[in-house]
Amino acid sequence: MPGLGDLIAARVAEWGIDDLPLERALFGTAEPDAIAGAVDAWCLAHLGGAIEAYEFFEASSGSVHGVRLTDGRSVVVKGHRASVRRDYLDAVASVQGALATDGFPAPRPLVPATPCGSGHLAAEVMLRCRGGADGHHPAVRAVLARGFARFVRLGEPHRARLEGVSHPLTAPDGALYPVPHSPRFDFAATRGGAEWIDELRMESLARLRTTSAGRSVVAHGDWRIENVCVDGGEIRAVYDWDSVHIDREPAALGPAAVTFSADWTRAGPRFPSPSEVAAFVSEYEVARGADFDDGERAVLAAAMVAAATYGARCEHSIPHQLPSDDDSQRGLLRRIGPPLLDRGIEVLDQL
Repeated sequence: MPGLGDLIAARVAEWGIDDLPLERALFGTAEPDAIAGAVDAWCLAHLGGAIEAYEFFEASSGSVHGVRLTDGRSVVVKGHRASVRRDYLDAVASVQGALATDGFPAPRPLVPATPCGSGHLAAEVMLRCRGGADGHHPAVRAVLARGFARFVRLGEPHRARLEGVSHPLTAPDGALYPVPHSPRFDFAATRGGAEWIDELRMESLARLRTTSAGRSVVAHGDWRIENVCVDGGEIRAVYDWDSVHIDREPAALGPAAVTFSADWTRAGPRFPSPSEVAAFVSEYEVARGADFDDGERAVLAAAMVAAATYGARCEHSIPHQLPSDDDSQRGLLRRIGPPLLDRGIEVLDQL
């Protein structure tokens, strides 16, 4: 009979890595069977059921365990690093639960964040979806744009729940970048050759600081096809809720506009072309019922560049896995960064 940790071991082998630093911090071990055993014990203690089988495992910004319990329930247990504060996780869970009640396809929280090792574990209902939609397809892109507008609209009554808590990817005062979402990315040790990315980052952040346009909204910070399950022309599930935070509307749209088509489980091309970025923005404006004004468009342009610089810096920090300019945030940044800062989003269709 397969061991409980076999799926974890298979994923680690697939990734070609020799350590799981977040899991080591949470569970005191990077050994697959021991990790699975720790999650099993947590499920028994907090969900009242042991694990019958693992359905999936992912490790990046969080340690994600999709499991089926012996009582038939399918749940997702997610581990968070110590820098993700519990007050933030509790606020996000309250918004997530409220939107699920409102009919939005959000996984309903089951167990709030509880201390585990140096971090936290929480659990939610597993929302299944066939997925596989291509974010580059115009119809799918339109669904994603409309869905983001709906997320913003439904989040409006719950904005106060997130006010006063800090998003994990908020850069410390005076820092150019936040602490990377995964220990795989060491920005400090890989500065060489990234000067052009850092310059665009500094300019885009300066623009965001000096431009106040845009209303405050509840934002999903990782709105891309891998985290938004589209099936049959509808959004069936939205994942990665620990990216949710408060931002100005055009600044919130920026990251979504430059990553909506990305899915690391599929072969490329992953990132949108400039014309696809422009179409996504236009479809969002239609869904929100009004075009952005000039000030909001300036914020949106700077936010797109800022988002792409973070992604490009992550890519740059692992030189042996550096993707080509044809399918990378680094390549997209080269194409759209300077024109966006010089001439605004109207230039996208010309690139």
